[in-house]
Amino acid sequence: TGREDLVLRSVLSRPLLGSGARDAISLCGECGHLHGRVVSYVSSVLDDDGSGMRCGTSRAFAARLERELGIYHERLSGLEDMLPPLEMPEDDGDGDGGGCLTLRSLSARVPPMRDHLRTLAMLSDGVGMRNLRGGRLLSSILRHSLDGRTAHSELVRSVAADASKPWYAILRRWMRRGMLEDVHSEFFVREVPPEEIELDDDRREGGDMTSGYFTWHRRYVLVEGRVPLCSSGGLMDVMTIDLAREVLLVGKGINFIRYCLGDREWEVDGDGGDGRENEGCGNDSNPYDFASLSDLDAGSDELRCISTLHAATSASSARIHRRILDSLESEHHLTDHLRALKQFLFLGQGDFVSSLVVGLDAEFRGRTSVAGIYDHVLAGVLEGAVRNTNARFMPHHVLSNLRARLAAGGNGDADRYWMGPPPGRASLDDDDGDGRPLVPWDEESDRSAQDPWDHVALEYSIPSPVDAIVHSGSMAAYTRIFRFLFRLRRVEWMLNDSWRKSTALNHAILRETKAGGADAPLVATAAEHASFLLRRISTTRQTMLHFISNLQSYLMFEVLERGWEALAGSLGRARTLDDVIRAHDVYLDEIVEKALLGPEGGDPGASGGSDSCRSLEYLLRRLLTTALRFGKFQEHIFANSIRGLDRAARVRRRVEERADRGDWGRTTLDEEEGQVFRYLADASLFDFVERTTRSFDGALGELLRTMGRAVDEVELDVAEDNGDDEYDGAAGPSAAGGRTHDALPFLLFRLDFSGYYQRMARENKRRKKKAAATATAS
Repeated sequence: TGREDLVLRSVLSRPLLGSGARDAISLCGECGHLHGRVVSYVSSVLDDDGSGMRCGTSRAFAARLERELGIYHERLSGLEDMLPPLEMPEDDGDGDGGGCLTLRSLSARVPPMRDHLRTLAMLSDGVGMRNLRGGRLLSSILRHSLDGRTAHSELVRSVAADASKPWYAILRRWMRRGMLEDVHSEFFVREVPPEEIELDDDRREGGDMTSGYFTWHRRYVLVEGRVPLCSSGGLMDVMTIDLAREVLLVGKGINFIRYCLGDREWEVDGDGGDGRENEGCGNDSNPYDFASLSDLDAGSDELRCISTLHAATSASSARIHRRILDSLESEHHLTDHLRALKQFLFLGQGDFVSSLVVGLDAEFRGRTSVAGIYDHVLAGVLEGAVRNTNARFMPHHVLSNLRARLAAGGNGDADRYWMGPPPGRASLDDDDGDGRPLVPWDEESDRSAQDPWDHVALEYSIPSPVDAIVHSGSMAAYTRIFRFLFRLRRVEWMLNDSWRKSTALNHAILRETKAGGADAPLVATAAEHASFLLRRISTTRQTMLHFISNLQSYLMFEVLERGWEALAGSLGRARTLDDVIRAHDVYLDEIVEKALLGPEGGDPGASGGSDSCRSLEYLLRRLLTTALRFGKFQEHIFANSIRGLDRAARVRRRVEERADRGDWGRTTLDEEEGQVFRYLADASLFDFVERTTRSFDGALGELLRTMGRAVDEVELDVAEDNGDDEYDGAAGPSAAGGRTHDALPFLLFRLDFSGYYQRMARENKRRKKKAAATATAS
């Protein structure tokens, strides 16, 4: 029994087995244990027990382990053949066992086999315990080759070479054909399923899997966790993260060429050139093999597998991007589309914009709602603007993408489908002679009225594959800038139109005065007040026009034209599609920033404290809103006044006609006499003009102070970057902010060239200090 054996061994003076026998038994037991661990992993992979370990790389690794176990079994068979027979011959007197296996020779022959099994068991345990696959499996294997033992490192590299063949087969098909045959998620490139894209993004491109936007931006993604890195950038990496990104672009570029550019017969190795396109990815008869490329490259610390693959990837990428850029420019008119966006959405085509504004003004005049305005009406206005200007000479592939529509908003479906004359459509210019009184200015009703101009939007449809560059985010920026520029242009149009109407009104008032329409004492007093009101309106309008014209000149020449020149230069230097996308995004970002527009979605009216000012975008919006309301005010009172003066002129003609016939010229008191002067002398009109002037001057002064602080901050940043205590004006702006706002000081100077707003700010500050001192003293 076991207890008797223990007692027997305790009374023995020495063990039954010698040290050699114990060592031999220990070696054999360890080999059996290691063999069992390797066999367990191989069986779990090849039998596919549902653990998810069955993939191309893990099966190749298991197959190589199985071959190594076969070699181990062959060696055991050789040792078994050397075992001595059960009964030794009696005449064998030399005592060496006749060349049979002894314990001493067994102890000498088994350790190499044990070390071999140790390496295999170490690899199988490291991979199997974490259920690794693909690139992570290769990384785990290659980490074990970072060892000083030559035999161990060579065995690990040899195993990694066999295990990497399925992975490199996926890599080869991806780089040569753009095919991603990765059923078990082994490769570091993942194709996003269509259902995930549709659920994640409900934008207008949703569902179009052949568009340039989805093919380049959304369809394929890099999974960095699957990139085979074994030492975080060390010498034994199969590839680096940067190289993985280049590999992603190669396959993505092939798919872009075939499915977006429509060239399905194009091959990356169609005209091999110097023959280096596929040096690293091999071919079907000579596949890319890690084992043959695992030595250090001559004269470099980079592995030959990385350098060779990098050379192949660089050559293929250069050819792919050259084909993409040439096709986008020659066949898909990239530059024409970008220039059309600038000319139409950025209002760069001046004659077209003027004709469009005139057409919209004729359509919208007198309307207080979007009711009765349809897309086909806007389409007719747009077509007329194109036909009457130089825009008609643009190519068909540009004009066919341009359209006008009403943006979302309004008073609901009732207004949207109004089937009759819309409310407020009656024009003030038309007079039926019924003698109805002049309509007073109602500020509150104007605030609540719906302005059709605010719902007009120009759209430019971006065709595929150009939408890979002008994607939905870029179109949102284009739309935002268009709304700002169109509102600015509309305000300028209203102010200029009010100047024309004020000129006509002044001439009509002069004729009325010469005709004796202001001879009555009460009418003469009202005429003086009306003259003062018109002069005050004129000075306020000139102040607004000065601001609008200088701001528009700054935007058109300093921002848009300089931005376009920079974009054209960047496109000429671009070598990849990503370079073009990046240049276009930078172009839009700089325009948004230089146009004094804040970040999208931010609160433009946020204030940082009692002494801090609102954002530039908020102040611009406030100024434009004030100028727009003032333009509507002028349009209203000028139209009413001209209508009243026309009535008075008709009355005088009738009086003259009766006098010529010999009748009494006037039989009753004429209520039209002096009506316009009394209308213009209304105190509420004076009050509105004064409040508007103060509001505009205050907002403009705050805008100038905010711009001045922005310029001072840029100069301070530039001085700090140059290492100077003071900013030297001769030193060019080197900071990013200085480059972005290099035209801002000139705009600041033009807006306040006489220093009026600076003096007004100093006077207000002095007045506040004096009031505070008086309050403290009292």
